[in-house]
Amino acid sequence: MGYRFKDASLLAHALIHKSAIGSNDPKGLLSNERLEFLGDAVLNCIVTEHLFHTYPTQDEGRLSQIKSLIVSRKILGEVAMAINLGSFLTLGVSEKKSGGHKRKSIMSNAFEAVLGAIYLDGGLESVRRCIEPLLVKRIEEFLGDERHVNYKSVILEMSQRDGFGIPRYTVLSTSGPEHAKRFTVGIDIAGVRLGEGQGTNKKLAQQLAAKHALAAYNREFILSKIKGEDSDEVLSDRRADDDRGDGTGDSAEKDSPGAGAL
Repeated sequence: MGYRFKDASLLAHALIHKSAIGSNDPKGLLSNERLEFLGDAVLNCIVTEHLFHTYPTQDEGRLSQIKSLIVSRKILGEVAMAINLGSFLTLGVSEKKSGGHKRKSIMSNAFEAVLGAIYLDGGLESVRRCIEPLLVKRIEEFLGDERHVNYKSVILEMSQRDGFGIPRYTVLSTSGPEHAKRFTVGIDIAGVRLGEGQGTNKKLAQQLAAKHALAAYNREFILSKIKGEDSDEVLSDRRADDDRGDGTGDSAEKDSPGAGAL
C-alpha cells in the first residue's frame, strides 16, 4: 500500500480477525473491529470529498449512488485481494480452514481496519495517498464495469424519487430457436417509453433496457409527455395504480432501491 508504520502494533491489530480472539473478548476489543469502524468513516470522508470535487454537475442522489458502489464490500474486497491482504490476516482455526482469508466480507473489513490504523499512525493525508492508486483513481473503471452496476435499481430509485412509481417492463418480442431465444424488452416510466433492451433472457434484457432508460431519463421530458391531465393528478393516479399492483405484467422485480445500486 506504500505506507510504512511508525507503530507496527497498529498494523498487527488491524489484521486480527475476531475469530482468532475467542470468547474471552465478547466486546471484540482485541480484534480489528474498532479499527474497521474508524477506517470506514475515514474512507467515506475521503471518497465523498473526492466525488464532490470531481463531479460538480451530479446531484446528491447520484453522488450517493457512486459512493455506495466505491465503498461497497464487493469493491473493497476486490482491492484487498489485489494486494493479497488475506494472506496476512490472523484468523481462527475454523475460519482459516473454511477459506476466510479469501472471503470478500472479511477482507473488505480488514482493508477498512488497515485504513483506520494508517489514519491513527500517519493522519488523513497518509490514508488519502494509500487509497489514491488502489481506489480513487479507479473510480471510472469501477463505474464502467457492467458487473458493478444494477441499472434496474438505479432507474427504480430515480423513478420513485420523482413520483413516477415503479418502472414497467414489457416483453416486446422474442426471436430465435427455443435453445437460443432472444428477448426484446421495453421500459416505460409513467407511461413514457424510455428504452429497449435485448438479451438471452428477460432479466438481462430488462437490465439493458434500464441502462438505456437511465441515459435518456429526464423528469421534465417525462412530464411533458403526459398529456390531457394535470401532472400532479397523473402522478397521483400512477402511484395509486402501483400501490394496487394493477397491470404490472412483466414489470421489474421489486428491487430494493439501495441493493446493489449503483
